[in-house]
Formats: sequence, structure tokens, C-alpha cells
Amino acid sequence: MAARVGEPITEASDIALATEMLEEASAQVRLYGLPWVDPLTAPAIAVTTAIAAAARGYQNPGGLKMERGDAVTLDVDIDYRKGAALTAGEIRMIQMAANTRSRITSVPLSNPDRFVATSDYAHRPVGHPEYLYLDAEPRPW
Repeated sequence: MAARVGEPITEASDIALATEMLEEASAQVRLYGLPWVDPLTAPAIAVTTAIAAAARGYQNPGGLKMERGDAVTLDVDIDYRKGAALTAGEIRMIQMAANTRSRITSVPLSNPDRFVATSDYAHRPVGHPEYLYLDAEPRPW
């Protein structure tokens, strides 16, 4: 997490905050995914998501929206104001990794893009719609 934050975490209070944020983020990852206990058995996306969420919480534990200095004004993105809470995109990735997200798929029953030769339309009277004759036998007009 120190690499993600970009600074060493050495003070006792910083270590306590980092530990708390990692525990919170890990609990949420397990809530939306599976009860992965060991980081070695968890998917890589679960580990990186927990670290990213914990780093957000560590950098902004108070959930500040804006910080002003002498000549600097910072506005923090809404995801950084949530502490170690997972974003909607992170939740979807965790659910996909755990295969807990319901998926609905459809199977095409016809191929509207199939090749139709020009000769298939040679027998068609002028003014008749083409779709009437796509699968029909040639008509003696």
C-alpha cells in the first residue's frame, strides 16, 4: 500500500490507519466476492482492488471534499470521499472474479447479415419488398 500511496508508512499512527483501511477494504472485497482468506489464493484483481480502496481511505480518512492552501485548492473526486468503500466498477470486477454476478445472454436465432446473391432478386416484380423473397424459391413472374 505504501507504493500505491507514494510514501513510506512508518509512523505508528499511520500503520494503524493503513491496517484499518486494509481490513475494511478486504472485508468489502470478501462481501462482494467470495470469502477469500489468504491473499495467495485470492484472484489478483481482488488483492489489487483491496489495496486501491485502502489507499484511497488512507489518503483521505476524513472524507474531505475540498482542501485549500495558500495558493492551492484541491477538489477530490467522489470515489476518494468514500474512504475505503469500493466503487461500482470495482464491485463489478470482484463479482466477475468470484462468478457471483448474474449474467443474461442471448443467442441469435437467425443471421440477418447472410449473403444474398443479386440473382435472388432477379425474379422479383418491381415494387415488391425484398424481404418477402430472401428465403423463397424463385417465382415464375
